[in-house]
Amino acid sequence: MIEIQIHPSDIRRKVRYLFFDRRRVVVAIILLTVVLASIIGSMTAAPTVIRRVYKTNTLNLMRQERDIQRERLRENVTQMSSLERSLEEHQVRVGKLITVYGLERTLGTGGFSFPIEKAGSTDKELDSARRREIALQHAMERLQQQLELLSQYEQANTELVRHTPSILPLPSDQFVLTSPFGMRISPFTRQSDFHKGLDLSAPTGTPVYATADGVVSFAGRYPISQSVAWWRFGNVVVVNHSDRFITIYGHCDTTKVRSGQQVRQGEIIATVGSTGWSTNSHLHYEIRSDLEAPGTYAPVDPRIYILNYQWNNEASLLIKARTVKEYKDFDPLPSAFIGRRRV
Repeated sequence: MIEIQIHPSDIRRKVRYLFFDRRRVVVAIILLTVVLASIIGSMTAAPTVIRRVYKTNTLNLMRQERDIQRERLRENVTQMSSLERSLEEHQVRVGKLITVYGLERTLGTGGFSFPIEKAGSTDKELDSARRREIALQHAMERLQQQLELLSQYEQANTELVRHTPSILPLPSDQFVLTSPFGMRISPFTRQSDFHKGLDLSAPTGTPVYATADGVVSFAGRYPISQSVAWWRFGNVVVVNHSDRFITIYGHCDTTKVRSGQQVRQGEIIATVGSTGWSTNSHLHYEIRSDLEAPGTYAPVDPRIYILNYQWNNEASLLIKARTVKEYKDFDPLPSAFIGRRRV
């Protein structure tokens, strides 16, 4: 037996006695041992548990941050893609101006490119985005330089700029391109031939605009006795633009100008019709350039010179215009179309 006496501080109170037999003492010791072991075990395992919880929470936070950064990266890539498309459109417009003014050797036609990679890890996506960003920066700097040089050229050559065809000859919402510049099957002979201009289908009476300042060198129907080929174009208006370009407007219903008359860009010079060899009401619009070989007035693709309208696949049209010269055999212009060249 084990006797425990509890003496209160007040001597007037009774002493308390607790008696424990052997069995109770053993049970108490075992319980105390278990409690102490549990406490010690918990204290030993606590750092590991804390580290595990901290690691799990940290990993979850890192995953959340990674997902947020990945989403931001995707948004930035989307914005970058939109910027690339916009930059490509501006580059095509600038490239058209460079080609129209004949400044390829002076300004160059540099563009930009970026690697296209398959979707992979975030690191690869980030590296690809960085490379695209650098390419965009270089392209924008190049474009800015070209714009500045073009601006300087236009300020120094205002007369040439005004006499360079650069707009649509018809209202932009009133025509359909039915036959482009280049090789085609003739609707009359059913044979392959070279179409030297654009056929723009439009209602009869639609106004036809001068595409640049110039002087009318011919207006009317060309005599069949002098040239069957040009007689087929029906009523024709021909405008000479400072001996650098000649624009031809064929199959007109009526002509609004006369030979020798000076016209301004955007001035109405005729109306759309179906005179001559024509299957429907349309305008045949042709540009002849004297830049490649003086005195030849070779046909060029008018789509490159039209700056106030966006055609399909303009980039490929621009590349083709610079590299491929399809017009090897073409009808020379009559002297009446050329008029008197300036000295």
